[in-house]
Amino acid sequence: MYLPNKAVIQHRLMRWCAFLLVVGTLIIIWRFVSILILAVWLSSICRPLLEWLVNHLPLINRCREKRSRSAIAAFLLVFLVLVVILPIILIIIALTSSTLSFVASLSNSTTARNAINILVPPSTTNGSGSFINSTSQNFMDFIKGGKNTTFNLFERFVIQRDSITDVVQLFGGKALSVLSTVAGATAQFIVGILIFLVSTYTFLLHGPELWTWVINHSPLSSKHMERFKDAFQETGRGLLIGVGLTCAVQGCVAAIAYLCLQIPRWYALGVLTGLCSLIPILGTAIVWIPITIGLFIQQAHIKAVIMIAVGILGIGSVDNLLRPVFSKLGSLQMSTLLLLLTIFGGLELLGAWGALLGPLIVRLATEALILVREDEDEEEQYQQQQQLLPPPQQYSSS
Repeated sequence: MYLPNKAVIQHRLMRWCAFLLVVGTLIIIWRFVSILILAVWLSSICRPLLEWLVNHLPLINRCREKRSRSAIAAFLLVFLVLVVILPIILIIIALTSSTLSFVASLSNSTTARNAINILVPPSTTNGSGSFINSTSQNFMDFIKGGKNTTFNLFERFVIQRDSITDVVQLFGGKALSVLSTVAGATAQFIVGILIFLVSTYTFLLHGPELWTWVINHSPLSSKHMERFKDAFQETGRGLLIGVGLTCAVQGCVAAIAYLCLQIPRWYALGVLTGLCSLIPILGTAIVWIPITIGLFIQQAHIKAVIMIAVGILGIGSVDNLLRPVFSKLGSLQMSTLLLLLTIFGGLELLGAWGALLGPLIVRLATEALILVREDEDEEEQYQQQQQLLPPPQQYSSS
């Protein structure tokens, strides 16, 4: 049965209309696509925990299970935000800019000796107590970026009655633009957090229903969509659990070791050690070997030997011991070289969110190429089977 030409034209126009509307929707929500992707990953990781809580917590009335499920999901989300997400955000905000400035000072070093002196400055304090006090003060200065401008302004605002006039005189005509920039950034941060919480709660409760709707209305087959879903979830689990937790644990172990060895700026060096764990072959040795050299130069031979032992047996073995454990929870089927290229390429092209979007796009692209090849193989097998079948018999009427 053939459709009339008018109906065919209408169907084609409807397809183009749907395509344009989908593109328009993506353009509208593009600013929050990264937040939505992160929310989908977090909800997929937490959904087994939600199901376990729903099945094992005593419910007063099973007919109220839907309401209890929503309450458990809300409690789980609040717990994750207060215990996990909020501390991570505060730590990242506190250490990112100062760590970048520390890296910049290292990159500006003209000689290797100067770089080593920045990593391990010559010891000027005697005793562990003075070191702890100086380390605490340096840590606070490090978080504040080495400047106390904000504190001084606040102190002047409290002590002096005309401090607002002083601030305006200090910044001049740029005061309004500075305030508007800060207000805009704060508003964007609040909106992003709100969208993340609402989307995570929605995907946590109604994720399977939403995915079923997407499969039923997608132009791709259910096989293709399920494979893309597996690649999508694999990337999220691999980045957040397989890669993220391994880097975080190695960075924490390294920071504790640097602190125990009384190495200044142990917090920045711990962050750098965690990031360098992504680099193959050398890995964390890029950080702790120059520190060891600096300790030898300062005649701290015992600390240098301890640093070597901790670097090999402690920091280095974390990757071998914990990566298989984290791989059971989430592993990314991507080579280390390709992972580094996608992370740094995404950072260069898309900013901070590119560290997540880069590996995701490349992983989906590789899965699409695999699916195209599988479809071609299926078509070839089907054609070969059709050629082996006997030709249909033609009956002539007598």
